[in-house]
Amino acid sequence: MPSLRAVRSLLAATTAVLVAGMVAQPAAAQQRAATQPAAARPAAGPGTQSERIAAVVNEDVVSMSDVYARIRLALLNAGLPDSQESRQRLVPQVMRQLVDERLQVQEAKRIGITVTDKEVDESVGRIAEQNGMNRQQLQKVLSDRGTPMSTLRDQLRSTLAWQKLLQRKIRQEVVIGDDEIDAALERMKENIGKPEYLVAEIFLSVDNPAQEDEVRRVAERLSDEIRRGGNFAAVARQFSQSAGAATGGDMGWIRQGELRPELDEALRKMRPGTLSPPVRTADGYHVLLVRSQRTVGSNAPPEMPRPQPAAAPRPEPRPDINRTKVQLAQMIFPVLEPTDAGRKAAKDRAEAARKSIRSCGDFIEKARASGIPEAGDMGMLNAKDLPKPLQQLVVNIPVGQPSPVLNSAAASILLIVCKRDMPMIEPPAPAAAPPPPPPPPPVQPAKTTLPTRDEIERELVNERAEMLSRRYLRDLRRSAFIEYRT
Repeated sequence: MPSLRAVRSLLAATTAVLVAGMVAQPAAAQQRAATQPAAARPAAGPGTQSERIAAVVNEDVVSMSDVYARIRLALLNAGLPDSQESRQRLVPQVMRQLVDERLQVQEAKRIGITVTDKEVDESVGRIAEQNGMNRQQLQKVLSDRGTPMSTLRDQLRSTLAWQKLLQRKIRQEVVIGDDEIDAALERMKENIGKPEYLVAEIFLSVDNPAQEDEVRRVAERLSDEIRRGGNFAAVARQFSQSAGAATGGDMGWIRQGELRPELDEALRKMRPGTLSPPVRTADGYHVLLVRSQRTVGSNAPPEMPRPQPAAAPRPEPRPDINRTKVQLAQMIFPVLEPTDAGRKAAKDRAEAARKSIRSCGDFIEKARASGIPEAGDMGMLNAKDLPKPLQQLVVNIPVGQPSPVLNSAAASILLIVCKRDMPMIEPPAPAAAPPPPPPPPPVQPAKTTLPTRDEIERELVNERAEMLSRRYLRDLRRSAFIEYRT
């Protein structure tokens, strides 16, 4: 294994190139391409890096082109800005969503549920109609944003399959007894005169402790995007894992004591138009939006949202270079003739090799086969000991994917990060917005209006079905073979 001093020497020419400029491309543009995460880059065509496998889900795969296309669709649906920052924020949740959809379709297929092309066509038509367009106009909007219609159709197909599965496996098995209806009705009577809230939610599940930090950060980022102008209902439809996601996360009118204690406590502090921070429960993270408020049993008009001060955006966490370690490998393509043609030939050989790489093992095997002693695995290195331009490269390129070709007068070089231990520096949270004014005191209604027993039964059925559907998907995740390769 070469020493760190030898590594510095081997990469010195590359460092100079990163600063001075690469062959046939300005330095600033090349470095942006080198340091931009793969999931934030534009989708490429067939046979390129976009066709790499992002995840394996039992016998199915999620490709990088699937991830790219879904990110663009998510940004369009949620009304979020199509920026590198927004794309990076959505990568973890889009990956998880695509994996869940594979599991849902696989389970539906296992029990004999199918979704016809006609059913998907009808869903596409409804989406176009809801947006004041015909199908051709909808397809053009998607095309203009670089999203194939197949991406939308695949998402709709998985949604329809899961809905059919839940209808067959869960909803028909949910039975609500008269005693449960009586208890719910008694609770409502006890709440007469107290506030109730028209609530929508975004729910992100945490299935094992290893996901805790990632899911929390996703919930925080989605909250920030909504506070900066994103549409809550659109974000919920795209990312929420609750049964009400299809209707924008709508939970209907919620009375005090109906939700889990953590959520109930958050509601007590909210006013119409306010958004909660992510709230942790036993199942995962919830982001609540209070759309309106009224008094239980009252015929008085509900209280509507008031303008809220915009919250400061949460700064992005950044890698801690001083504590980051990377397992780095390199492949060297010497310039055989000191001419422009010789340098181009070396670059072309490197580019062809880059496109053929499928994994770290593949990269190292081909590097060793080149016969160049310095090529191959360089072991675990401290990122802080590398030249500064390379520090940024090794913390940003995806693990297991070769870097762009780095050119110098003497050689073209490929790098690959096979393993990365990268602690993050969490920035301080932005200053909290001033607390909303306290809710008005409860008002005793002049006339009490309570839901019928049938309405109560439907609400209880929906609650029970949602809980069971979450458990169903959680069990599918736990029993599946899932391997992320990004």
